[in-house]
Amino acid sequence: MQDFDRRFDKAFSMVAFAANRHLIEHMRRVSQGLELDLETVMIWGILAHLNVARSITPGAAPADILDENGYLLGPKHPVRTIDIVQVAGLPKETVRRKLERLRDAGKAQRDADGRWQVCASGVDDSVIEFTRETVKRLLSTARTIEDMLRRVELD
Repeated sequence: MQDFDRRFDKAFSMVAFAANRHLIEHMRRVSQGLELDLETVMIWGILAHLNVARSITPGAAPADILDENGYLLGPKHPVRTIDIVQVAGLPKETVRRKLERLRDAGKAQRDADGRWQVCASGVDDSVIEFTRETVKRLLSTARTIEDMLRRVELD
């Protein structure tokens, strides 16, 4: 989009409202739909991202890195608690407690070396449907914001 910054500045309040409405609604859905507090969900997400980040090449075709069910080919990369602490910016004890909660919920596991990884069994049908709806809502919000920006009258 040409003149993004000018369009953004002129539509700031509307764009901020739409973006923040999406984020707030997403946080509400996360806490209710996944039955986890927001910090625990954040830790779960960070853990999942760190487990697969080395295997997901930007710009790669899905068929090159995913199996026929949409799951990553190859191994996950377990991470240390301190790795999650560094990314999350939370105290180590908080991260440790949240990881234990995720383990108790069947969403994370610890290997013999003390490293953490997500459990495939923790991504059940309800998580898949939650994510599907999340992506639909995100795309809808993005289209709404793009429409707002296109409709800005530039001098």
